[in-house]
Amino acid sequence: MRYLGIIALILFFSISAFSQERSINIITQPSWPPGSYVPVRIEIHIDSLQEFARFYQGLPQGFSVRSGETAGADFYWENNQVNFVWVKMPKNEIIRISYLAKADEVLKGSFRLGGTIDYVIEGDKRRSFEADPVIVRLDQDAIVEDDMEDFYSEELRTDKAATKETVITKEMPQKVEFRVQVAISSEQITKQELENRIGCPLKYDITILKTGNMYKYQCGAFPTYTEASAYLADLKSRGVDDSFLVAFRGDEQISISLARALTE
Repeated sequence: MRYLGIIALILFFSISAFSQERSINIITQPSWPPGSYVPVRIEIHIDSLQEFARFYQGLPQGFSVRSGETAGADFYWENNQVNFVWVKMPKNEIIRISYLAKADEVLKGSFRLGGTIDYVIEGDKRRSFEADPVIVRLDQDAIVEDDMEDFYSEELRTDKAATKETVITKEMPQKVEFRVQVAISSEQITKQELENRIGCPLKYDITILKTGNMYKYQCGAFPTYTEASAYLADLKSRGVDDSFLVAFRGDEQISISLARALTE
């Protein structure tokens, strides 16, 4: 019995130690004011995390996102999902990343904000770990609790200032257009190479956007949701299953719901 007790005690401490080796903390205020950017911070602690990894987090329709601290990751926002991708993870004991999220002014209610990290260990073993979600409530009476100037990195501060200057000097409203995103790649390729890769000809011009080390390939510039949806359906019928709609107002990517509200 004594040996069984010792074994049980060792097992208890082993399980406790293992549980402490993996954790994802999502840090944000519980109430968000629609129409304002609110910081979201994530702390990732997974022992022996040194190779490829991707953290992703879904948001409801009608949100806009801007990058914050990336800890060396490539950041991109598409199909209502925040993505941080590391080819090689930093050696920090705790990885801290962040971004800014803004709900459209018309949104109400609450949602669950979770997150998942997929990672590789020992060269080819893939693992996943999910964060415990937090509940966020959209409240018109809420205020942004963080000092936003402290949140922005120097690069984002410069970008923010440039954006403000552009808004002030622009007299005409910015054009809204829909595109079909057909692929994302870590290398830049030609339209013909893209068509060979997806196995389908593209009858519209391609827009290539670079985010970090990733290239997004978007086809067409449609003034209405109906036209863009029709072309998306045509591509999907030809086997381009990963294609989806994106929308832009000028150079800023916006949600599909907001783009429809501005054009219909």
